Amino acid sequence: MYTGKQLGDAIKTAIELKGVRKADVARAFAIKPPSVTSWIQTGRVDKAHIDKLVSYFADVVKPEHFGIGAFEDNEVLFNGFKIPLLSWIDAAKQLDRKTLPVASNIWVPALRKPSAQAFALEIKGDSMEPEFTAGDKIVVEPELPVQHGNFVVVRESGNEAMFKQYVSEGNRHYLKPLNNRYPIIEMSEQFHICGIVTEKFKIYI
Repeated sequence: MYTGKQLGDAIKTAIELKGVRKADVARAFAIKPPSVTSWIQTGRVDKAHIDKLVSYFADVVKPEHFGIGAFEDNEVLFNGFKIPLLSWIDAAKQLDRKTLPVASNIWVPALRKPSAQAFALEIKGDSMEPEFTAGDKIVVEPELPVQHGNFVVVRESGNEAMFKQYVSEGNRHYLKPLNNRYPIIEMSEQFHICGIVTEKFKIYI
């Protein structure tokens, strides 16, 4: 992978091609906007963000854009992994099951090897724009521990699952839409997290 100025220039170009602001990128990575500026200026990116960097810009550039050639070493190649695409109703029911519904016969590719419980969903609506738009496919891992800033799939009681960003402030927990036209929801004991979103794919055809 590129380092220094080469990586900084690659990130700057990817941001321009994607048509987003540094603030949008920062929000997607749950970091502060100055950190994105630092990426561009220094070419130093925390290893924890590398996979997501490739995934986030996958709709506009290939991994080679960031100087990633040995894909297997970086675990960012489509290695034949696939995940069942569920409906949002089935995603809500998934919390009560140990195995996925067998009915799903539509599959979504994954960059990294998923767990046996992983599933995919297709984005509906615009509450998570600009990072997630209708038609995007997201990969959900039900057994990962939730942390502040994670994107999560959540259900409230017996309702259909929904997709938001998890925000933790002291003893209070919130579900935050990225589109500021929608309200932030305070979580209660009626909310249950179905899984953490780990990847996103945009399918054109």
